[in-house]
Amino acid sequence: MVWDKPVNEGLGLTPLKAVGSRWGTSLSLDVFNIANHTEDAIAAGLPVYYISPQRNLINRPKPFEPFLQANPCVHEMVLIQPFARQVLFERHDYYRPNSGIVNPDSHFKGSEFVHVGLVVDCEHEKLDFYDQVLGLRRVVNNSESEYGEASSRILELKGPENGERMLNYYFTSPPYSTADKPQIRSGNLEVLRFECGDLPNKFNYSRPGCLGVCLYTMKVKDIQQYYQLVSSSKATEMTTVYENEFGEKSFSFVAPDGYFWTLIG
Repeated sequence: MVWDKPVNEGLGLTPLKAVGSRWGTSLSLDVFNIANHTEDAIAAGLPVYYISPQRNLINRPKPFEPFLQANPCVHEMVLIQPFARQVLFERHDYYRPNSGIVNPDSHFKGSEFVHVGLVVDCEHEKLDFYDQVLGLRRVVNNSESEYGEASSRILELKGPENGERMLNYYFTSPPYSTADKPQIRSGNLEVLRFECGDLPNKFNYSRPGCLGVCLYTMKVKDIQQYYQLVSSSKATEMTTVYENEFGEKSFSFVAPDGYFWTLIG
């Protein structure tokens, strides 16, 4: 997507923890190779915001016996460049065949986006739009973060002892659930809601016309039905249904939480 007259520089190197922040999360089979390239890019003076790979435990058994039990975990890192905002992770000791499909011949061995993310500081009820209007399946709801060491570093969390709470929400496509682990698929939405009142607001740098990551899209089956649903909701700045440059019918709007979306039929 190229703008003739960009509105502004976009999110740039803004860290993840900002209202209006967007990012895509992908699996890599070798996250440390990407980390090596990132550190060399920084040494060469390239504009990069980076948090090195952090280990995050994934439902590890308690008590845990090293070398005798599976040790499910991920190493995840943050790589933000002026026009790209990525969280990359590598799985260890567990497998999700439909979530993160990698071409092993690719240089960085990265997958499609497993999920996209956004940060809000709005009321809990505004997130009802995603399941009650868009029809996504809410599988994690208003769940307070455990403030693990890895997550705290990646998101630069202050923690509840400093008056900050982070609540997690996770939405999947309607046919799929996270209960059957092998069937978990990519294409999900993660929302992080903060209760602290002091997050920078970057909405004006996170919408079409801004450089970099500036909107999310969602594919739907009946565009006219979704147009009626969204027009009857608290969404704002709705466009009419129009045909985009690929011949697809689509329309755009701002969701109640402030994020710009485009639905494509």
